[in-house]
Amino acid sequence: MTSILIIDDDPALGRVLRIGLTAAGYDVSVVLRGLDGLARAIQDHPDLLVVDLGLPDIDGVTLVSELRRYHQKGLVVLSAAGDEHTKVKALDRGADDYVTKPFGLSEFEARLRALERRMDLPTPAVSELIAAPGLVIDLARRLVIDDVRGEIRLTPREFDLLRFLVENQRRLCTHQLLLSTLWGEGYDDPHHVRVYVNRLRTKLGPSGKYLRSRAGLGYLWESENH
Repeated sequence: MTSILIIDDDPALGRVLRIGLTAAGYDVSVVLRGLDGLARAIQDHPDLLVVDLGLPDIDGVTLVSELRRYHQKGLVVLSAAGDEHTKVKALDRGADDYVTKPFGLSEFEARLRALERRMDLPTPAVSELIAAPGLVIDLARRLVIDDVRGEIRLTPREFDLLRFLVENQRRLCTHQLLLSTLWGEGYDDPHHVRVYVNRLRTKLGPSGKYLRSRAGLGYLWESENH
């Protein structure tokens, strides 16, 4: 059973999510304060985190950053703020998805299922991919290792994006292909992909140059190894 920790200061919304998600087969816990949620996440290691940005004791985006120091599984942001700046900040700090309040429970559950599918990708027969000179993707452990810089910490979606691009070396992956494959149903805004590509390039450092853009079309991976 997938465990979910919800960090939201709205008790009514917490009850609705607990009832709905429990009925859908999840093991749900709810806390009302951000620092309490951080402590619970460190202690309980839930599979999924759902984090409200409007918390009374800590800035929500800051909390996302702190949670990412301890939690490498799925993290979904809930927020009444729908502006692009806030979304980009939350995604840049490590959120895998961003859901704007108010939202429908059915759509929210679908987004959680899509995130679970990405987390539970089967281990391939090939254990490693050589992404570029000095850059290895360890598929079994879901790690990216740079010969010089060591392990590069990626969120689950960043890892899946890199792997997909490397596995499709020199193939133009359109925005729509990436959205449908990695984000799932309900996503049609190329901005989601642009945000993650920019984050991935930054984290990859010098190897980020192999992630190439085709304006208005999509992205491809071209390394010196191929």
